[in-house]
This record gives sequence, C-alpha cells and structure tokens, in this order.
Amino acid sequence: MKGVLFPSRFAFAVTLALAAATAHGQAAGKAEGGYPSRPVRIVVPYTPGTSADALARLLSDKLAARLGQSVVVENRPGAAAAIGTAYVAKAPPDGYTLMMSLNTHVITPASRKTPYDPVKDFAPIGQIASGQMLVLTHPSTPARTFPEFVAYLKKMGDDASYSSPGPGSTTHLYSLVLQDMLGTRMRHIPANGMGVAAMDVMQNSSTMLISTVEASRANVASGKLKPMAQTGRLRSQLVPDLPTVAESGYPDYDLSIWVGMYAPAGTPKAIVQRLHDEVGAIMGTPQMRKDLLEKGYDVVLTSPEAFAELNRKEFARWKDVVARHGLQGE
Repeated sequence: MKGVLFPSRFAFAVTLALAAATAHGQAAGKAEGGYPSRPVRIVVPYTPGTSADALARLLSDKLAARLGQSVVVENRPGAAAAIGTAYVAKAPPDGYTLMMSLNTHVITPASRKTPYDPVKDFAPIGQIASGQMLVLTHPSTPARTFPEFVAYLKKMGDDASYSSPGPGSTTHLYSLVLQDMLGTRMRHIPANGMGVAAMDVMQNSSTMLISTVEASRANVASGKLKPMAQTGRLRSQLVPDLPTVAESGYPDYDLSIWVGMYAPAGTPKAIVQRLHDEVGAIMGTPQMRKDLLEKGYDVVLTSPEAFAELNRKEFARWKDVVARHGLQGE
C-alpha cells in the first residue's frame, strides 16, 4: 500500500497532551530528595482494560508497598498511544511520572510524526513482559498447518486479504513483514479497531488476522477463529501445542508484544535503577508470573541498558518497514 496518510486530528490531540504535561511540569518543580517523598504516577497511554493497563494495575499496589508511597495508574489514551506518551515525554524527570507501554512506543513514531522521539526522550527502566500473537483465519479455511495455510494464500493470489485495526498499527506492520517473508501479496483491509478486524475474519470477509493470545483466546475457544501459528520465537504456555511461524519454515520471523516501563529522559540514574530493582523483585515472584500468564504474557526482565538497546533497534526496524512500504504519516 502506497501513500497512506493519517488524520491531522492526530497532531492536534498530541498538542493538547503536550500543553497539559508542560503545565504539570511547571507546577511540580524539581524532584525533592529522599525519593520517593510523594505519590508516583504510572501513565498508561491506552484505555482501561488493555494489557498495559492490566499489568500496571497488577504492579501498582505491590510497588507502592515497596516504595512506601502511593502509586496511581492514570490512563491517557488516544492517537495510537501518542497522547499519553507525549505527556510523559514532557513531564519532569524526577521519577514521579512513569509510563507503562507496549512496543507501539516505537511503532507509532515510525509510522506517524510525533512530537517526541521514542528513544531520545525517555529513560527506559526495563522490559517486564512479553506476549505472543497468533496468525488467525476462518474455521472453514482448508489448512491444518501453517505451511498448508501459506500454500492456500498463494493459491488465492490477489483474493487473499488480511485485516488490521488500522494503517500503521502493530497488526498491520506485523502482517506486512509476514507477507514479505511468505512471498504473498494480500490486500490490506483496515478496520475501526481490533474487534471489527476480528469480526471481518469471523465473517469470512477477510482471510487473515494477527492478534494477541489474550484478545483472541475466547474466539479461538469457541471455534469462531482458527489459529495457524504463533508469531514469536517461543511458544506461549497458553497454546503449547501450536507451532510458531519460525518452527514452520520461516526462522527469521520473530514478532511478539513486549511491555516495558519508562521515565522521562534525564531522570537520575539512581532513581531509574531503584525502580528497575523494585519492579524486578515484584515481577520475579511466582504469583506475578502466574497472574501475567493468565493474561497471555510471560515475565521477561531486562536491564535499563538492554531495554534501551531493544528500543533503538526496534525503532530503526519499523522505520525501515514503513519506508519500504510507502506508508506516510502526518
């Protein structure tokens, strides 16, 4: 798809977020000693009930107990997570405004103009989790394995299609990478949200959808969607019998959802390390691992430095994918 443009209201919405963050920063002033000496906020740039929101709320009470201060989760959704992200980017770098985000943190700025740089404007605290995605199709598709599904797609030719929640979304870009690797040229059918995209496949008006284990679990269990493969290198414990794309003949395909925590750039390293150590201690407990697995995620703990490198590499990767496919953002 060439020359896909994104709506100008995106820029307007993000501008409002920046104004709010600037006002908050001017009122807050510099961080006081003895961190933390007041409540800490975890901004989630997604709506309540989403995976990042659920993980932030699982973490907040336990983190509050370890820090000795309240930890409040605040949702600031909109503009493919750019509104909340822009707000955090401009917040005071004092450790009192944090962010829990998915890898849309680097995907959105790769496909649209944003008033922040996902690498330069943030101090990564660490990755905390990773979740698998599934390649899904309609139950009537005459394929039992992923190689059979690829053969089916190639036989369909230009009639094959894939759905996504919209241009530049994670599902859209993951699908582009997959079809490049498979050598197919499926039509993109953008929908107004993941629920509509899933409905397109369940109604057999679209051939394929890539969605998280969490979001698709109920429709798979009820037989409304048929999973063909997992997208990451390692199988999810929730679907241990379903092979990955990599295991099915495409070893270079390794795309999953990762979740991590950030602070604004310039946050003192001692605060970043303190937060990393406290979060790591919480996430490493058997109960948290169990709680995350129930939501379709595995605990993955990395250092601030390793998470910063992941962000750099992934941002460069998705900018390249966007450029090669002629996607353009405002």
